Amino acid sequence: MIRQLLTAALAFLLTGCLQRDSWTVAVPAASAGDLALMAPAGRLPAGVRPVTYRAALDLDPRQDRFSGRVEIDIELDDPAPGLWLHGDDLDVSAVTITAGGETQAASWTEVLETGVVWVGFPKQLAARKATLNIEYDAAFNASLAGLFRVESQGKTYALAKSESIEARRFLPGFDEPGLKAVFEVSITVPDGMQAIANTPEISRVPAREGFETIRFAPTRPLSTYLLSTAVGDFDKVVRAPLPPNRVRTFEVPLTGYARAGKGGELDFALTLTPHMMQIFEEMLQQPYPYEKLDLIAAPQWPSGATELAAAITYREARILKGPNAGPALIRAIKEIHAHEIAHMWFGNLVTPPWWDDLWLKEGFAVWSETAVLSVMEPDGKHEVAAVADGLTAMALDSLSSARAVAAPIGRNEDIRNAYDAITYSKGQSIIRMVDHYFTPERFRPALGRYIARYADGEASSADFYAAIGDATGEPAIGDVFRDFVTRQGVPLIEADVTCGDGQPILKLRQSRYKPLGSVIDPDARWTVPVCVAWLDGAERRETCTLLREQMSSIRMNSRSCPATLIPNTDGAGYYRFGLSPDGWRALGDALSRLPATEALASLDSAEAAFNAGTLNGRSYLGILLPALAHPDATVLASGLRAADGLLRQTGAAAPASLGRDIAAALDARPASGGEADARMLGFRALTLEIPEARAELRRRLEPLLNGTGGLSSDLYVPAVRVAFEEGDPDAFERILAARKRLDDAVFTQAVADSIGAVRDPALARRAGDLMFESAFGGAASFSIASSLMSNPQHRDDIWARLNADFPAFLSAIPAQSRRATPRLARAFCDAGRIAELDALFAAHGGEAPGHEQALAETKEYLTLCSVQAEAARIAVERLP
Repeated sequence: MIRQLLTAALAFLLTGCLQRDSWTVAVPAASAGDLALMAPAGRLPAGVRPVTYRAALDLDPRQDRFSGRVEIDIELDDPAPGLWLHGDDLDVSAVTITAGGETQAASWTEVLETGVVWVGFPKQLAARKATLNIEYDAAFNASLAGLFRVESQGKTYALAKSESIEARRFLPGFDEPGLKAVFEVSITVPDGMQAIANTPEISRVPAREGFETIRFAPTRPLSTYLLSTAVGDFDKVVRAPLPPNRVRTFEVPLTGYARAGKGGELDFALTLTPHMMQIFEEMLQQPYPYEKLDLIAAPQWPSGATELAAAITYREARILKGPNAGPALIRAIKEIHAHEIAHMWFGNLVTPPWWDDLWLKEGFAVWSETAVLSVMEPDGKHEVAAVADGLTAMALDSLSSARAVAAPIGRNEDIRNAYDAITYSKGQSIIRMVDHYFTPERFRPALGRYIARYADGEASSADFYAAIGDATGEPAIGDVFRDFVTRQGVPLIEADVTCGDGQPILKLRQSRYKPLGSVIDPDARWTVPVCVAWLDGAERRETCTLLREQMSSIRMNSRSCPATLIPNTDGAGYYRFGLSPDGWRALGDALSRLPATEALASLDSAEAAFNAGTLNGRSYLGILLPALAHPDATVLASGLRAADGLLRQTGAAAPASLGRDIAAALDARPASGGEADARMLGFRALTLEIPEARAELRRRLEPLLNGTGGLSSDLYVPAVRVAFEEGDPDAFERILAARKRLDDAVFTQAVADSIGAVRDPALARRAGDLMFESAFGGAASFSIASSLMSNPQHRDDIWARLNADFPAFLSAIPAQSRRATPRLARAFCDAGRIAELDALFAAHGGEAPGHEQALAETKEYLTLCSVQAEAARIAVERLP
């Protein structure tokens, strides 16, 4: 209310009497104090819309700065003495506003550190169309945000990371997703350099000596976060255009770009693209919406990839397939590529109006990975990967401090907090649950109709619920989405069977999952699609229901009393389940024979029950050990993670029999090759510390280090970690030399993830130096910090060093990663560290905008971890 009153008062002060002409009376300039009080912390005020941007950029990656000029055609709904827009750290030399044939000079005041700018007019401007003209220059960003430059192998590249609110660092404008406009872009670059934008090049003319200006076709309406700009001596790989098909009537040129010498490693992703695109188009019955498709492998990038429209840009470690690529890396390339192509419809063509509805693009992009890859590779077990991904969200969603999928975002600083497992993994799990329950035959065609309805525009969660309910004729779909998207937490479905003289009765009860030590109120309910399977003799049966109330009873179509209940059929439900002691025992006996999706959901529910204090140690092992024997590699990976967590929780309290039982379960598995064998070898070497496994990893790594052979990328981390753990300074330098010689981004990441395992304190300090220097790139510096914090031997020293020079560490990592730095303290699992954490961010939180969410989650995690570790130690001490 106070802000509204101030806004009204300032408007009255500045506007004077309103007249019908374009320009009316002169208005005084607003004071800095008034502007600071009025500045929008989040969304811009309504009433101003951009229509077209005409942008000219002058980019030479070899220089420290760049320059630009932009004209923005706008529409004003009401008379105004100025307007709010965005521009971050730009040196603006001239601003004018033209309306009704008259041009006036305007002022430019950057009011908030998030790049919120007031453009003040010298006179009152009537409600009408107008054009802003802004000339500026700026330094290339040093933190992989906005327009930044990177050097690699003696060459320099400039790239634009626009998402989420970084376009304002290189282009003044209305930098929020719902304010879409047409962009007409030209870029002046050194002769011979590649220049990439969102649309095809339409002309190239000489500029000043040694430079040329490239003009690109106008775009469809785009959000600023989708803008692409890339300049440098890229390898250019041209593929045959994507041919027309039953959905699309035109060809789509397909091109790959990578830093010099790496173009050939894009072949795999480029080859995947035509089939993948066809599946998307046929599933949605909507054509690919852009005039071309470029895949850009960036030498450095702060995230895995970004869906810049028609110019998808990847961190090269996530898209290049080199000679050592193992099965896990190949699978990851397929997944991220499907994810980014999905965004061309979900997010790019149909855009959330604001960041609180981010799930509408990210949740659907993650879900699309499974939907499309399961068609491409029916035997690829992509549904299993989707279940595993959803379980990662449940870990975060078990905190009382966790966000809802669609939670209000009132500040620019908090936007990146929405880019988490809740949005991505819980989002896709909700979609998968709906798709499974209401069937793909009904749900997926409705998605295409939703896309067609909102194409080139924006749609909120409320728009989506209504549209999908209308398209399917199932209002209950909207109820399920609304409950799961707007409410925090993981449902817990307790299942039991009552058997009498008649049909067995399935009893279901829902609440919110509450781990030991939590303040969560378990009294909560959702509209939950629940599917339960059981074994009726040799026959498998199932039943499904939409559970709306706290409790429900269902008659089971069963000839006998079921001995084994599987309360989450296909692992499709976003919920955990509870069973009676006999129910857990029967499930454990059957677990190694269950489909992998159900085995994953069962293991997660058992682990959650153990951490809630409702399942004892013996019963938990009755699920965990069979999971280690399951033939599926993803179930094995989940079991290894759970086993590692249990051993870390219990430490010296664990009886020797626990490690022996885990090792015996692994020994009983037949060799299967690929991901499973690589994971088991790493676990034996790193967690169980079996000498023979460690020696085997050293043997396999040696040819890679001495340049005589290769190693599967799936073994990079365990092999390099063993080498760091056991190596001396010479071995340390050999690994660093191999990293430089191999020029393999995946190996570089493995080195960053493992370097903290060194035992020599002097080498740990050397690793810390590399972290502060950003020696492997900013993203790798955060990984080095995590690796050092994971080593109990050096944890206190690196924590003290981070505390002593936290601003330097923040400068060494990507700007968008700074909000996540509180999570480094999770390594302590000690609530006694909370005071130190609070003190660190009380002193430096202003330099890590948006850190508050990660700080709250980390403090809660430390409390829960301490309680659960003590409970786990007591539980395993009671094992025989």
